[in-house]
Amino acid sequence: MSTDVSWDNFSQFADRLETVIHVRRGQTRGVTIQGALRRTVPPRREDRDEGWSSADMVWHLPEQAVPGGLRPGDQLVDASNRRWTVLVASSTASGRVIAWTRDWSAAFSAARNVDVERADVAQGQNGEPITRWRTVAAGVAAEFVSCQYVQTEPAEDRLPLYRVLVLWDGPPGQYRLRTDDGLFYAVRKMERPALPGHPAVVYVCPEPEKTIT
Repeated sequence: MSTDVSWDNFSQFADRLETVIHVRRGQTRGVTIQGALRRTVPPRREDRDEGWSSADMVWHLPEQAVPGGLRPGDQLVDASNRRWTVLVASSTASGRVIAWTRDWSAAFSAARNVDVERADVAQGQNGEPITRWRTVAAGVAAEFVSCQYVQTEPAEDRLPLYRVLVLWDGPPGQYRLRTDDGLFYAVRKMERPALPGHPAVVYVCPEPEKTIT
């Protein structure tokens, strides 16, 4: 990706400057940044098959307004509450930072919202394990991209195993997904994002008995 943009005279863009919230990767609260300028990214030949170019944005920010600098995986939240994940960031001689970002929820072709729930296991009065599910990420974008069928036990029916992209990056644990139509999917395997700010890949099987009424 190239972020070589020569927009150093920002006085002529004063009426287009915005206020955004910078959220450090792994955190939930952010810092307000004024004087941000966005630049749309034209479609590029290598992006046509991915379908991502329309979800990319280049942001110009005052360098001093971002303590510690922008890092891949950080997010910029605009006034419309769109979250732009930083993919690449570089400083310029004019004292500004150029950040190539992506709105992953818009990049997905068939995104839906899911809640990520984690199992907290406690011990009952008789020593039996008691599992309570806790929501650790609500309303995150996800896309079911493929499906294959697996059979865990000879006597059981084959179960669909879905490969899902999820805009969430959490620590190891026992998880399940709850979709916006009230269905639960047990996470069988999770692959952490290959690069900061990219979606995680999870493999899930449906739990038909767990349905919200």
